[in-house]
Amino acid sequence: MVINFRVQPHSPIPYYRQIEDWICEQIRTGDLRPGDAIENEIALARALGVSRITVRQALDHLAARGLLVRKRGLGTFVAEPRRSFVLTRPHLRSLTEEMAAGGLRVTARTLHQEVEVPPAEVQSQLHLPPEAKVVMIRRLRFAEGKPLCIETCYHPFELFPALAWADLTDCSIYEFLEQQYHRRPVSARDTLVADTAAPETARWLQIEPGAPVMRIQRVAYDGQQIPIEYSHTVFRADQHQIVIEYQS
Repeated sequence: MVINFRVQPHSPIPYYRQIEDWICEQIRTGDLRPGDAIENEIALARALGVSRITVRQALDHLAARGLLVRKRGLGTFVAEPRRSFVLTRPHLRSLTEEMAAGGLRVTARTLHQEVEVPPAEVQSQLHLPPEAKVVMIRRLRFAEGKPLCIETCYHPFELFPALAWADLTDCSIYEFLEQQYHRRPVSARDTLVADTAAPETARWLQIEPGAPVMRIQRVAYDGQQIPIEYSHTVFRADQHQIVIEYQS
């Protein structure tokens, strides 16, 4: 692994995200290939001039995204790319609407809600120019009072500034966008990946670290096919399952 990167101390982007974006770009361009080893945390932290905790946070995020795989006693490696299976559904609904259709009442508690410069992946998926900001909203969702998932959503701040201070407790973001801006996602691409729970995720979902979870990444578009939402949602897998129906 060639280390030709330095963190930018004056950037508004946290160090761990800068490192995450750098490794992600190395993978995207083919400089890092499936099976390639990543430097161990101590060596990488020393080379980049950051703490080991910062490096670990970046590697954990990349592992959660399926880009890296950690092998006990061996190290961290670039993961093999996952194959995609495209499933088409006739209508797009929010999580609140999906669960209501199944007879479940979904509530939400906001964990984080802030305006920030997004990670490179979010910027790319939302087609945002450099330095454009997003509203990042992370919520813990409950079904019938029990933890269901952690949902992290990014929306362009320029389009939806009111999201930055809106009270989204037990509220559907899609319904809020429709009421406030007469605009909501009407189409989306969801990517579903089986995963294991990172320690922080496990704590919020009240499961053991390493327990199986289902991760869903969504890019959602409005009626003009402009991307207005990027989200990733981690579901606990021990009490819920995802069923996809095909209709003629």
